[in-house]
Amino acid sequence: MIHSLLSPVKILPMAETDSAALADMLLFLTGISDRPVRVAVVRDTWPMSARDEFVTALGTTGAEVFEFTDVQPNPRAADIDRMAASAELGRCDVVIGIGGGSALDSAKALAMLAKNGGSLGDYLGSEATRKISQKGLPLVLVPTTAGTGSEVTKVGVYTADSGRKYTLGSPFLLADAAILCGRLTASMPPGLTAATGFDALDHAFESLWNKNATAITKAAARSAAVAVLRTLDGAYDASLRSDNPFPGDAEIRQQMLEASCMAGIAFGITGTAAGHALSFVLSEEWHVPHGAACAFTIEDIYSFALGDPANVYELALVARLFFPDESGELELCGRLLGKIRDMKKRMKLPTTFTELGAAVAAGDIPRYFDRAFTDPKMLNQLPPASPEVLYPYLEAKT
Repeated sequence: MIHSLLSPVKILPMAETDSAALADMLLFLTGISDRPVRVAVVRDTWPMSARDEFVTALGTTGAEVFEFTDVQPNPRAADIDRMAASAELGRCDVVIGIGGGSALDSAKALAMLAKNGGSLGDYLGSEATRKISQKGLPLVLVPTTAGTGSEVTKVGVYTADSGRKYTLGSPFLLADAAILCGRLTASMPPGLTAATGFDALDHAFESLWNKNATAITKAAARSAAVAVLRTLDGAYDASLRSDNPFPGDAEIRQQMLEASCMAGIAFGITGTAAGHALSFVLSEEWHVPHGAACAFTIEDIYSFALGDPANVYELALVARLFFPDESGELELCGRLLGKIRDMKKRMKLPTTFTELGAAVAAGDIPRYFDRAFTDPKMLNQLPPASPEVLYPYLEAKT
């Protein structure tokens, strides 16, 4: 219900790749019935049989498929510009992005550039020389990781030639449809399952402790947080035994993917907050994958957020579903924090700079992280964050 209220993206759960359903979708999006639909498929090159089967199924619909594979983690503007300059993209009727957040964000940029022109760098940062003025090519996004929520958001995150990461946002970047097929996440290794799952949890939390939150986005964020906390342990266990799956593993992957989507809907409206502002520095300086970067500070921002009574109330509502025997709001929040810490430990997510592979001393924190406090995402945080209150958390990780 909340999906249909909050997201203009048509969300299509799909247990298996269905060629007939894909053909119907292409006809609906393009209106083309007198010739083959030309489809630009944007994907990475990570070996994944289920994704390759999906692309093959597209071909069986009669579509003419062109693959664009110049996709890197934290997608680079230069790579996207090379793909956008392809004559094949100019012939395409629809763009389908399939993969993790980097592939989906790359697909958003290609669909946009096909109609708006220019290079991606023209649209990035405070000194951008162009604005997105119109909808791009019809766009379908198919996540193969459960965490980014990119399939339902109006933003993409891109690395400029300078090495800085920028968020590009516009309603014109929204997909027309998102296909949620849990089977496509089956090849995620345990580390990626954990990192992307914590990215989804961070999206939900940052939508709660956010100045742009409303009653309905809070409801979506709480639902997403509960769903992630209920399913991530099972999804992680399923990834450990992917060669010998248990009955129910496919179902829990589907549930995890839908939880990530719900979190994406929530933060797609509110924006993210302090945790994501800090995570950009981790990715820029030490190339930490996005999910692991978000997980790195999640318990610290959680602890800081408890300084706002409104956040205590919202987080206690989430916690009460896991600890029904507890009555005090602060006690409930404390027990939920313990659960999050236990999950991070079990899933072997980094908790210190050394574990990240970054040589950082306490005195280095301002030099690296001062720029996070000029990031607009930081301004969404409630209560308002400052270096004085957040740096001690980072210094404790050195």
